[in-house]
Amino acid sequence: MDHRTFWRLISKIDRGALRDGDEQGAVEALVEALAEYHEVDIKNFEDILAQCLYDLDGQEYADQAGESGRSGDGFLYARCFVVAQGKKHYDSVKADPTKMPTSLDEWCEPLLYVAQQAWAAATGNDGEAWDYHAPVSYE
Repeated sequence: MDHRTFWRLISKIDRGALRDGDEQGAVEALVEALAEYHEVDIKNFEDILAQCLYDLDGQEYADQAGESGRSGDGFLYARCFVVAQGKKHYDSVKADPTKMPTSLDEWCEPLLYVAQQAWAAATGNDGEAWDYHAPVSYE
């Protein structure tokens, strides 16, 4: 999995559902599409996602994230929202932290579980058996 494929997959997120607060529904098409890939690609997807989230993990971003920036979990979910909006938006926020989402309604926590769910669907394993950890931590 390369970055181009990662962002193409991210584009499958239903941004309308995300705006309406249906975070899980927003990522369903992404989970289904990713489940069609080999296990190594699913893990590579997780690696790229972790790196994207890690790259937005800084005080300058937290300071601009409104209420979300006041808690570790909220800030992580806001960073997920940035990634869920696609490459163009991600690059824009990465270059200008003032573009971080400021509302508690701009979260996408389920993005954190997409690889696990896709892996479970692809392998027939219980998702709880997923024990993969990306090389960088987004926590």
